[in-house]
Amino acid sequence: MNILPRRIYYGWCVVAAASGMSFANAATAISILTVFVVPMSQEFGWNRTEVAGATSLGAVLGAALAPFTGRAVDRFGARVTLVAGGLIVVAGCLYLANAQVLAAFYVAFTAVRIADQGLIQVSASVTAGKWFARYRGRATGLVMLGNAGGVIVMAPLVQLVISLWDWRAAWVMLAGSMLVVGTIPALLLVRRQPEDMGLRMDGDGDPDPAERAELAADEPAIGLGVIVRTASFWLILFSLFLVSTATSGIGLHLVPHLTQQGLSAGAAVAAISVMSISGALAALAFGLLAERASPKLLLVLAYLLAAASMWVLMTADNLPQTYLFAVLQGIVGTGINTLAPILWAVYYGRGSLGSVFGVSRAAQVVGFAVGPLASAVVYDRTGSYQGAFLALALVAVFAAILLVASQRPRA
Repeated sequence: MNILPRRIYYGWCVVAAASGMSFANAATAISILTVFVVPMSQEFGWNRTEVAGATSLGAVLGAALAPFTGRAVDRFGARVTLVAGGLIVVAGCLYLANAQVLAAFYVAFTAVRIADQGLIQVSASVTAGKWFARYRGRATGLVMLGNAGGVIVMAPLVQLVISLWDWRAAWVMLAGSMLVVGTIPALLLVRRQPEDMGLRMDGDGDPDPAERAELAADEPAIGLGVIVRTASFWLILFSLFLVSTATSGIGLHLVPHLTQQGLSAGAAVAAISVMSISGALAALAFGLLAERASPKLLLVLAYLLAAASMWVLMTADNLPQTYLFAVLQGIVGTGINTLAPILWAVYYGRGSLGSVFGVSRAAQVVGFAVGPLASAVVYDRTGSYQGAFLALALVAVFAAILLVASQRPRA
């Protein structure tokens, strides 16, 4: 039953629910887990390697699940996968609040990361693309804004709850946020696509049978089996893997590198906040720009900015340079996440968007796992991150070249 006035396009309700889910999904972010590391390690005596292992395990398993989630989104819609992911995060956070041993932490946080990478990220990212064509950019940008906004709000809130009560109360708070802000709205509001409700893309009005046939002809359903036989699919996919490797090779090592460069730990941590704020602004900016300019060219720009940010980081030994890097890296991270699903929709339509993005997300997550390891290997052998960051900058440039070579398939 449609309880909204007809002048309000229902797609914006779907976007609001997906954005709320992305906001609450901050509970699964490494930037949030960082706040828990010290109090949990002090209570249980866990070392940092033991804590980090759960994040890697969950990400890899989530990557394996992502392609299947994408196909489910195409067939049944994002509501089932979003709600399932949200409930897993709620249960995982509550279990973490009662954790007593390392095995319990592994079970709970691995499940939470699987839900994040394998269910929520895939489903939320493509939801806007199923409901919008003309306004796809701004709709996707709003969903990505939820991602960045969640980290900005939740990190200090978690720290406040820990300081007032303890870390167990903070996990309960995160579980409640996911239930109220993420899971319940997704259950009530998310639907598969406008045609299922007798609506037209972008809220242009109810199509009559002739218009519906014309719309179907304009955007034919292309199966994943056909898509994977195009050269552009593999060029884009490999470019996303490479740029994800490049950008993730910094995150885990950022604070150690900056302190090695002579900055204080406080200044290094503050750079993470600057990065999150610039990412939130970039989500909206890239979303709006993608409606007026080529998403491919914007994505190439994001890749080149990634390389430039690494060059800045290699020489950063003062606050202005550090914050310049943080601004650039925030733009890059959110920009890529915003533009990738838009580019896939432009190239291959929305019929198989979930399937394509599921495979794409899996490739990105593998890159997220490779990058930090590569930087660690270089550091252990040379005692410096300079060689690693230079190599990652070159990887980002090569990824941009591959993306430039990709061509939109002819209709």
